[in-house]
Amino acid sequence: MYNLFATPGWFNGLDLAFEVVSFVIAMLIAAYSFRAYQLSKENRYGYFALAFAAIALSLLLKIFTSSILYYEPVRDVTAEALLPVMGGTLDFSDLLYRGAFFIQMVAMLGGWLLVFFISQKSRARLSKYYEVSQIALFIYLILLISVIANFKFFVFYLTGAVILSLTVLNYYKNYLNTDQNENAFLVMIAFLFILLANMCYALIFLEGIFYVLAEVLQLVGFLMLLYTYRKVAECGRKMKE
Repeated sequence: MYNLFATPGWFNGLDLAFEVVSFVIAMLIAAYSFRAYQLSKENRYGYFALAFAAIALSLLLKIFTSSILYYEPVRDVTAEALLPVMGGTLDFSDLLYRGAFFIQMVAMLGGWLLVFFISQKSRARLSKYYEVSQIALFIYLILLISVIANFKFFVFYLTGAVILSLTVLNYYKNYLNTDQNENAFLVMIAFLFILLANMCYALIFLEGIFYVLAEVLQLVGFLMLLYTYRKVAECGRKMKE
């Protein structure tokens, strides 16, 4: 069966625990962001909720594909369910597996790109032709990169690292422009952890331990974001009362 990259054998299964927790946190971040949007009516919170819903979808697909690889019962049930599509000899199993990775990558990179846009100075992106054309170009590049990354996985994580590095810089500027606000600082540090995680993912081909480190760093970043956006939502609720 097709595998995107080799993971440390002793960590197989444990990484699923990290991914499940990250998935739950991503959904909670989306929920708190949506709650903040409902209270403040600021579009950036609504877009942030959409971004993390896409990221949660990507994590869910990763959990699914990894479960098929790690556990034979899951693999057997999936094969049985997809038998009419894959053919009697499972001829198209690799194609379907690559398709799942493709959607996973598009959702993740799309989420990070949306976060990058949110981190920039607010402007009417959807009302100007050149802004819309830039967004269309970015979408095309994400789709192209996701196809290439199915054969060279580090391209996916390297692209994510580039987007996240620009995002961290934007949040650093935001931190300086908000008189060093604590929430702005926490958001910046959270994305710095997620950036480091993507850099570690890109280095898995050198040493498997980078995969373990990446999972830990990503989880820490998500937890910091959850803490921050929960604070924002609670502050908004108290002000509303």
